[in-house]
Amino acid sequence: MSEHALLEVQNLTKRYGSFTAVDNLSMTVKKGEFMGLLGPNGAGKSTTLKAITGLVTPTEGTILVNGVDSMNHKEAMRHVGCVIETPESYPNFTPAEMLEYVGMIHGLSKPEIRIRARDVLEEVRMWKWRDKPVGQFSKGMRQRVSLAAAMLPNPELIILDEPTSGLDPRGMIEIRQTLNNLKKRDLTLLISTHILKEVSEMCTSMTMINHGKKIISGDVNTLIHNAAMDARGVDIELKTLTEFDNTFVYDIEHMQGVSSLERTGEKSVKFRFIGTDEQQADIVDMVYRHKLRLLSMNESGADIESLYMQLTDDGEVNVK
Repeated sequence: MSEHALLEVQNLTKRYGSFTAVDNLSMTVKKGEFMGLLGPNGAGKSTTLKAITGLVTPTEGTILVNGVDSMNHKEAMRHVGCVIETPESYPNFTPAEMLEYVGMIHGLSKPEIRIRARDVLEEVRMWKWRDKPVGQFSKGMRQRVSLAAAMLPNPELIILDEPTSGLDPRGMIEIRQTLNNLKKRDLTLLISTHILKEVSEMCTSMTMINHGKKIISGDVNTLIHNAAMDARGVDIELKTLTEFDNTFVYDIEHMQGVSSLERTGEKSVKFRFIGTDEQQADIVDMVYRHKLRLLSMNESGADIESLYMQLTDDGEVNVK
C-alpha cells in the first residue's frame, strides 16, 4: 500500500456480461485528501463507488482501506461512511430517529449516539429540524441528513456519489458549503461528479475516468497547469511594486518559454508562456536580478473545462 494512502483501488474491473463498466481502474486517496472522481454520465463512477463500498462485487481487483482488503475483511469498512446514489429515507422517520438507527447498526451506545447525532446535525445545519419527519423535507435537506448519517460513526473516509445531483441552485450551494467545511477539518473525502465546478471549487485532487478507464489522476491545479502547457500555454500577467525600464522588458521577452509579450503599464507586462516550472521560476529570478519587487504573477487560460474537453472523447461537457 502506498504511504499515507487511506484508500487504494488496484486494477478494479467490473463486468456485466459482455459489458465492462469499470476497466482495470487504479487510484489512491491519501489521508486528508479531497478527491473528485470526475467523468461524464455513464463513465463508471457509480459502479466504482459501489465496488469500493461493497454494494457490488468486483469481477477483478483489490480494494484496500487502511491497508486492509475490504472484500475479504468487512471490518475495514468501519472506517468508511458513504452515500451512494439518491438517498431514500423512511418519510415518517425524523433525523434524530434515523441517526439513532444508524448508530445502533454501528454498535454505538445511546450516549454516544446522542452526542454524535447533535454534532453531525449541527455540522450539516439540520439540528433544528431533528424532530421533523424527513418526508416533509426538500431534496437538499434530505441529502444533508444522509450526509449526517454517513458522518455519524466518525469515519476516516467519506464517499459520496453525485452529492448535488438533482438539487436546485440553493441546495447545491448548501451541500458544497458543508463539504468545504468538512475539508477544513482535514477529513478525507471521495466524491463522484460530472459537474466541473464541484471539482475546481472543492477538490484538492481528481481522478478522471471515461468508459470505465482512468484517463488521468493527480493534484487538480497541477493537472490543469500541465495540460495547458502541453496544449497552448498560459497567459501570465506579471506586476511589480516599482516601475521598470525597457531593459527589463527585453530580458523577460528573451526568457525561454516566453512569447507575445506586451507591456501593459509602467509596472506590468503580459505574455504567453509555454515552458517548465523551472523556466517560470527563472522569470521570478530575473525580476529580483533587476532589483524589482514582485507583486504578482497570475496565470489565466488554464481551467478544468479545457482539461475535461481535451481528455474526454464525448464532445460534450456538463458545466454548472
